[in-house]
Amino acid sequence: MQEGEVSSRSQTRRTTLVLAAYLVLFLAAFVGLAPLFQIVAPLHAAGLDARAKTEILSRAMVWGAVTAAVANIAMGAISDRTRSRFGRRRPWIALGAVLTVLSYVGIWRSATPGQFVWAIIGFQLAFNVLMAPLSAVFAERVPLALRSTVSALMGLSYPLAVALGSSLMALGPQHEPGRLAVLSGILLAAAALFLIVFDEPASTGGPHSEAPRPAARGAFFDPFRSRNFVVVWTCRLLIATGYALVSVYLLYFITDAVGWAGRTPESAHALLTGVGFGGVVIVAGLVALFGRRIRRRQPVAFFGAALLCGATLALALTQSWIVAVIAFAAYGLGQGAYGSVEMGLMADALPSRENRGRDMGLNNLAVALPQALAPIAALILERADIDVRGLYIAAAACFASAVVVVGLFRRQA
Repeated sequence: MQEGEVSSRSQTRRTTLVLAAYLVLFLAAFVGLAPLFQIVAPLHAAGLDARAKTEILSRAMVWGAVTAAVANIAMGAISDRTRSRFGRRRPWIALGAVLTVLSYVGIWRSATPGQFVWAIIGFQLAFNVLMAPLSAVFAERVPLALRSTVSALMGLSYPLAVALGSSLMALGPQHEPGRLAVLSGILLAAAALFLIVFDEPASTGGPHSEAPRPAARGAFFDPFRSRNFVVVWTCRLLIATGYALVSVYLLYFITDAVGWAGRTPESAHALLTGVGFGGVVIVAGLVALFGRRIRRRQPVAFFGAALLCGATLALALTQSWIVAVIAFAAYGLGQGAYGSVEMGLMADALPSRENRGRDMGLNNLAVALPQALAPIAALILERADIDVRGLYIAAAACFASAVVVVGLFRRQA
């Protein structure tokens, strides 16, 4: 066996280990996010004031989303230019994990609506210290041949986190401190694993450093001059807004719109998200298996957005739990289809190699903004005496718009 072959095999095993740890941390990060926003925060808001729960939660989500939008872009740019013997991304990933856990304490201890809003702002700031450099790692370390496969596995992360988080909330500790302690342990363990195996080279900023040059004045939003970047960004904004409307207010949909005699809201939430996750696994699993054969990601994204639209409209109109369960299964299929190619489309549309952290941060802005848009829509509809079903009709409209937008993507030559 040639020495080069041994080195190549060793490098392949190392890459596989790093990618596995990366996927575990990506999943753990969303496990730390999804049940917080879908279970813990809504229940905390209701405990502060049951009558004003939607307004309190929406206000916290709006200001938290503004913080997330700014923090993600800023931390992406900062990590691009970080110089340390631990690399560019690793120090911020470590700090972000620790700060996220500390922010849980602030949420738990908040005793007034104002304190709750500030606690959510603190969480969003800490969480994006973690997620901005973590997103940049995808563009830097995932080989082009594995991009569809890894993108599909990453597409499983959020719905899997929703299903796992919902189950943890239903079966685990039934008090807020215990629930947050479980989320903290999962996040810290995954972060420690990734930081141990992630072999990021030192970046000391010496005279021969290949640091990206600072963006020229007026160039910060240059990626939006690219048609494909705008298409992918807009589609992601619409899809993420629909997701936010469906997921953040799902607990209220269960309690206020359909109900389920004999089941707690948490257990009903776990059932619906579990059914949806089953659909995600089917589609994303197929994409992961056959990722190398997928030449065009656009049709998969188109199919996913269309399914999401139809399923959400069915949820908005149904009075039956059976129909709701079937609709959530279809919702999961759509989420799996779109999510399995989302990261691949994002990476394909990046116009610059020098500022990946910043540009991925701009892409992640399309996910942060809906966290503000969805609560604003909720407040408007509530004040117009439109119940939670109106939020789901708005979500269906977002998904329908995404179907149109994704059709504008131009395949690279």
